[in-house]
Amino acid sequence: MRLYHSATLLSDGKVLVAGGAQAVSGLTEGRRLTSAEVYDPATGRFRATGDMVHPRKEHKAVLLQDGRVLVVGGGEQTAELYDPTSGGFTPTGGLTVVQTVRTATLLSDGRVFLSGDAIPVGEIYDPATGGFTRTVRVGATRIGHTTTSLAEDILLFIGGGVRTAGLFDLATETFAPAGDLTEIRFGHTATQLQDGKILIAGGSRPITGGPFTPTPGAEIYDPARRTFTATGFMGVARFGHVAIPLPDGKVLIVGGADAQAEVYDPQTGVFYFVEGVLERVRSGHTATLLSDGRVLIAGGADQDFELLEQAILYRP
Repeated sequence: MRLYHSATLLSDGKVLVAGGAQAVSGLTEGRRLTSAEVYDPATGRFRATGDMVHPRKEHKAVLLQDGRVLVVGGGEQTAELYDPTSGGFTPTGGLTVVQTVRTATLLSDGRVFLSGDAIPVGEIYDPATGGFTRTVRVGATRIGHTTTSLAEDILLFIGGGVRTAGLFDLATETFAPAGDLTEIRFGHTATQLQDGKILIAGGSRPITGGPFTPTPGAEIYDPARRTFTATGFMGVARFGHVAIPLPDGKVLIVGGADAQAEVYDPQTGVFYFVEGVLERVRSGHTATLLSDGRVLIAGGADQDFELLEQAILYRP
């Protein structure tokens, strides 16, 4: 049982589930974990694999082009690599400036771009050298933002407590404005649709006396026009949810506020609930699109802060 872990689809179709926290008490998460396991869709079972070098929760994991997995952040300024062949983790380099890793994005040349909370620069990991190098300034200081890779390694930054979005061109190391959101938000999801547009859903409005104020609002970003346009509302306001693009072009929204999952249809701009996905409210979980089109929903905790042991498979 774990929450705030990572789940990474491996080259062979299995899923690496690593780290996270194992116990919760009220609003305080328990100790960080080093343990990891692998889910096999063919058998429907999890098996233990090697332990991480460092305990981590709320970290990021990225499948590299050579089949290994980069694991970074999660309370550590260190990084490590998982090798599916050996089932072991080994250290690799260390972050130079980013302390809280918010996003990790695989680039076309095999490197990985990392951005952090409350710091206006990024870092790039190079698998060839195992080292990290910092970038120039990448726009405004953001917390709880998203980063999406567009064509030719241009990175789109959205939200993070500010209304603005921005484009960072890695080739020229230049930053340009990319339009304004219809509402300020952080902790949202940003999902690239099949037509290249991006669905931004949920998250929190500006804080007004509480830890967060979830919103049901959603909007579409058009990279060609650099504009945001409001789209349909989710059935419930969500914060801490997960969004997964499905093979048919729709988007599955899971957890964060409600035991019911919902799907966004880009053809109609409408969200609708789907039955029988979650048995309880779930947050701190992961959702992974498997090779056969199913979605593995694993880990997390319910509204009573009890860890959820049973994983769920969603079949579109």
